[in-house]
Amino acid sequence: MFNYDTEMAEKEEECILETPQEHILMCEKHDLMPIDITCEDCEEFICSKCVKEAHKEHNWITIPTAATLRTRGLLKAMKKIEKEDIQQIEEHIQKASQQMEENKNRCESQALKLQKHYDVIVGKLDKIKKQHEKVLRDCLERKNADVSNVKSSLEEKKKKVLQHVKSLKEIDSGMTDIILIKTHRELTKLLFTEVDDKQKSDFLLRHESGDINEAVLESMMGQTFDAEQITVTETDSFQLGDKAIIVLEAMDEDTCLLTDNKSPYFEQVKKRGKKEKQFSVVVGGVCVIDNSDVFVTDWKNMSVSRLSPSGSVSTVFSTDPLIPLGICQTMDGGLLVTLIDTEPGLYQPNSDSRRLVRHVTLTGDVIREYEYQEDGQTRLFTWPDRVTQNGNTDICVINRTSNSTSELLIFSYSGSLKSLYSAQDQGQKYKLTDVVCDSYCQIIVSELLSSSVHLLSPDGKFMRYLLTENQVKMPTVMSLKKSTLWVGEQKGFVKVFRYKP
Repeated sequence: MFNYDTEMAEKEEECILETPQEHILMCEKHDLMPIDITCEDCEEFICSKCVKEAHKEHNWITIPTAATLRTRGLLKAMKKIEKEDIQQIEEHIQKASQQMEENKNRCESQALKLQKHYDVIVGKLDKIKKQHEKVLRDCLERKNADVSNVKSSLEEKKKKVLQHVKSLKEIDSGMTDIILIKTHRELTKLLFTEVDDKQKSDFLLRHESGDINEAVLESMMGQTFDAEQITVTETDSFQLGDKAIIVLEAMDEDTCLLTDNKSPYFEQVKKRGKKEKQFSVVVGGVCVIDNSDVFVTDWKNMSVSRLSPSGSVSTVFSTDPLIPLGICQTMDGGLLVTLIDTEPGLYQPNSDSRRLVRHVTLTGDVIREYEYQEDGQTRLFTWPDRVTQNGNTDICVINRTSNSTSELLIFSYSGSLKSLYSAQDQGQKYKLTDVVCDSYCQIIVSELLSSSVHLLSPDGKFMRYLLTENQVKMPTVMSLKKSTLWVGEQKGFVKVFRYKP
């Protein structure tokens, strides 16, 4: 049986490279109605009855007219593709090539950094090995010197014994009885005289191998990680008021202590906004130490105080005449406190001004002060504000330089300035407001003007934006407790994030 549709389909397949006579398609919904219209909205081919029924409000046009319009625009479109689209694709290809080269250079840079660190460790191990070798060889020299003395004594004894024996053998040569008796006595005495060759000259020094702990070795070598793998996910938020949050410190992953810049008291709040306690003190900074004791800087009374669980406030030590601002716990169990005076002005310290970070015990005894660089003359700070100690013992301080600018200073525990993170690093104006560090010694800083939170390497190099204005609005303070990151904002809002490094 002859099938017209099958025959036409086969003829069309045979004419792939030629132009066969177009087969007129018929509408499946309306019998005997040719499909001669295209609906631009639905991207369907339809008949005139379809237009009246289901597509009358749509943008439709006859197929010949659509083909004519497309033919007219095809040359123009091709020129655009050749001049603009292909050029854009080439630019993206070039950028991809540049990115690959940049990635390669960064990888080589990090590999070189790793090699240098490895060489330092191997160098220190080699120095330790040489010290052990020196101890062994010095001991060998002392012991063998003692043995050599014993050997010399024995050789001298042997010589004397042989001389006496020789003398006794010559008894027939006229030796008198007295000389014979005397010589025999001397020989007997010589034989029974012991040379001190006891075990004190034995080489008993031993090297006992230490435990090769892989975890310790890995810790010495550091970590290799991808900053892009760090995730920050918002879990909770609440509104404290409409004023700027100026102090925030997490007690645990569910509770924080905070206050705004107008409140006459300090509050303990759950991460969903439930208020639990109030403390009648105006604070500049707060620190929750390992045993959960809470220390605060009372800038009005120029002192550091302790908050009790019942809500009372007791002064621990005075900082007068200096005003205490930031505070944190140190790795040795003490405190770091930022201190300033107000003369002659906040941002114009003179030779008599005091702007410093003080390391103290929990009772206020001064351990060390950080005020000047290693030359003893160049100031470290204009107005030291927030402070924290990193897990690698470095000290990180937010230093205000004007009403609208601030910077991050990173210096070693010994006081040597290591790096500075400021507006010059990214070519823009920064007002850094707070700093925290994670368990991998990475540094997190909040920036007010761009509504962002930056992730820095332990040496203060920018790695990526951790949060942008889509997640936070003008962040003023932060606190990181285990995997929970708290962020307070300029308008009284507090956000809580799950931080996964």
